[in-house]
Parts: sequence; structure tokens; C-alpha cells
Amino acid sequence: MTNLRDKKNIIFDLGNVVIDINLNITLQRFKELGFAIDGDFLNMFQQTGFFKEFEEGIISTEEFVAQILQKMPQHITHNQVTDAWNALILDYKPERIETILKLKKTHKVFLLSNTNELHIEKCADIVPKVGSLDKLFDKVYYSHIMKMSKPNENIFAALLSDAGIIANETLFLDDSPANVATAQKMGIESWLVEHPDQWVPKMNASMGF
Repeated sequence: MTNLRDKKNIIFDLGNVVIDINLNITLQRFKELGFAIDGDFLNMFQQTGFFKEFEEGIISTEEFVAQILQKMPQHITHNQVTDAWNALILDYKPERIETILKLKKTHKVFLLSNTNELHIEKCADIVPKVGSLDKLFDKVYYSHIMKMSKPNENIFAALLSDAGIIANETLFLDDSPANVATAQKMGIESWLVEHPDQWVPKMNASMGF
């Protein structure tokens, strides 16, 4: 087991690591609204097309919603689209927040998320105990602000440089095998989070909480 006392920094993914999400809810809501598109355009780990452009901040929220509305029946509204898009965001679990706050006393803690403006508006300021993600972490890094996304090496390199931290002194937690593989390739020890409740007992055991 990782000895976290040998690490100085911990980087967390957001969805299904810090907060629960369920992509199937949004997919079902889109289907109910009559969204017409073929292919694997939207999945748990990496998007394509204008979904990826939104995630990397290439297009604005208005442009993103307009793209979706083009593939919807004419009576569908902007609010219906945004509500369906945000429906995948579920709850923060207090025990995860408590563990991150404990870790913050001994480590620098960061958030690195492939996300977008709408999802961050929905979930950034409803964090139990602290109020916001900005207060929970030493610094947050979002793909749509950075104009790059995981699993590309450049987003990890940008975080390491901006935060002034070293790869081999850092632990990374993510639910995507591709993201974990990239981080490991760059010398960052990584945990694949296969279930969002998995990492807290592992972290507590490693830290002796």
C-alpha cells in the first residue's frame, strides 16, 4: 500500500471520485427530449465532437446548447437542455469531504477535472462543510478553463508546472484507466477509483486516520 507520508501532493478527479455522477441519467433525459444523434459521442471518460469542444472551452455554453437544440424537436427550450445536461450530477458524500480536509492538513490537495461551465456552475458551490470546491482544495484545475483535457499529457504537465510540484511526490486519483495510465507514464503514482466509495477507506488506512 502507498505510504502517503512519502507524498507531498494529492490530485483528485471530480466525477465519481469527489462527487457522484451518473451519465446514464443525462443520456436518458436527452433521449426523452428527442435528441437525435448516432455514435459514442458522450461517454464516462472522454467526449467527442462538440461535447469535447465544450469540455475544452473551445465553444461557449450558448454555442453548446445551440448545437444540441439543432438536434432536438423545435419546442425544446434552452432550460430543458441545461437541466438534462446537469441531471448527471448527484451528491457529495460528507465522508469524502472530511477525508480531503484531513489530508489538507498534511498535503497539498488539488482537483483536476474534465468538465465544463454548466457542470461547474451546478456543483462547485454546494460542497458540504466548506461550501465550495475552491475552499476544499488548494487549487482547482478545470479542462474548459485550461483549454486541454485528460488523458493528454499536456494537462498534467501544466498542473505540475503551475502548482510547482514534482511528479514523484504526487498521488493521483481518477476513475478513468486512460487518465491513470498517462499520469503513471509521467511518474505520478496513481489509484484507479473503480467505485467512488472505494478510495476513502484506502486513504484512511494509508494515513492512519
